[in-house]
Amino acid sequence: MLWVGIYVTFYQASRVVTSAFAIVCPKTSHFLGTAIGLAGFLTVYLCDNGLLTPFVVGTAVVGFSETMSSMQKYAKKMFQLEPDREMASRKLRYQYASVMLGVVFAFSIGGFVYQYYFINGVALFGVIIQSLGLTSFFLYLALTSSLKSLSSALIGNGNEKKEEKNNNAVVSTKTEEEEKQQINIASSAASSNSTRSSIISFVNRIRGSLLTRTVIEANSKFDTDTEIATTWINWIVCISFGIEALTIGYNLSIGPIFLLDEFNKQTSIIGIMFAVGAASGTFAAVSVTCTDLGKDVLKKIATSPFDVCFAMLGIGLGVLVAAVPSFPVHILGVVILMCFNDLGATLMTELQASISTTSNYSLLGPMGQVVRRTLNCVTALTGPILFGMYPRLPYIVAGTVTLVWTALL
Repeated sequence: MLWVGIYVTFYQASRVVTSAFAIVCPKTSHFLGTAIGLAGFLTVYLCDNGLLTPFVVGTAVVGFSETMSSMQKYAKKMFQLEPDREMASRKLRYQYASVMLGVVFAFSIGGFVYQYYFINGVALFGVIIQSLGLTSFFLYLALTSSLKSLSSALIGNGNEKKEEKNNNAVVSTKTEEEEKQQINIASSAASSNSTRSSIISFVNRIRGSLLTRTVIEANSKFDTDTEIATTWINWIVCISFGIEALTIGYNLSIGPIFLLDEFNKQTSIIGIMFAVGAASGTFAAVSVTCTDLGKDVLKKIATSPFDVCFAMLGIGLGVLVAAVPSFPVHILGVVILMCFNDLGATLMTELQASISTTSNYSLLGPMGQVVRRTLNCVTALTGPILFGMYPRLPYIVAGTVTLVWTALL
């Protein structure tokens, strides 16, 4: 069991390396990671399955194909000039929803493929998926190159309108001066007590107009402001990604062995059960975060950022339910866990993107994934050890830590 945990740790460590590299070179990390992952699947497929070393090395380097950090940076940067700041957060929700759909697909197909075609079938399936991943990466590069050319052409046209914008700025300055003059006139006209209250109200309205204009301007420039520093809240969100990874990490590291040993369930059934959990999580997260009805319901329960605490509470309770020694109750706990896990990850991704400038998110986005995958390494290494001590101990530890962190939040 310990060696199984060590092998899985190598795989998770590969994901950490790619996520960390994406902080400085997202496109290079994306390409090299996917290419190495493809090479890993090819190694497993072409080598003798009776040889342990090629299998372990091949499956471990598949972890380098982690592309979440790179794609989140793409999405954030793509909409940094969008006046509607909600746009970037919404696109990141959609991006994470597509990841969850991919997880559902993988769990659904993986169990059946292994059941009938064994490890070579899984490896061939991985080769196809990674090849499609490389194709989509090159397509993204081609599209961004075309957009840059279009932007250059638009900039040329924009220079012709520069003089008109300058004139508008002069008019705006005059308008502000006129408003200030109105304030001064109103203040000097306050010569009697009978008119004092109305004049003060008028002055406050003018000041409110100036303040509103300033707030709107600052909000529109938030994403491109390089002087705004990260705060402790940003780092709390990063740590929360790691705590969220504890429960799902233990579930994935010892879940198949747990179901096989405790309930005598075969690999195909395990794949179906995990697929049901992933599908439930995807449906819950998408329904709550990507629909108006779902967002209204969530706001009635907990507004941001306390909705993250609500999701973390659900994760902690779900993993403790999964520890109950009953197969139906265990499945219910896993479904609850995966529902709230996907919801929590989506909410934290959106929260981090909405409170971070583009330059800060270049660090904070991948760093959240680094912390998350590092905790996955911990669960991969300690999961089999805790399972050997007591089969339900990983679930109990994960649930306890999650609830304690939720209380601290």
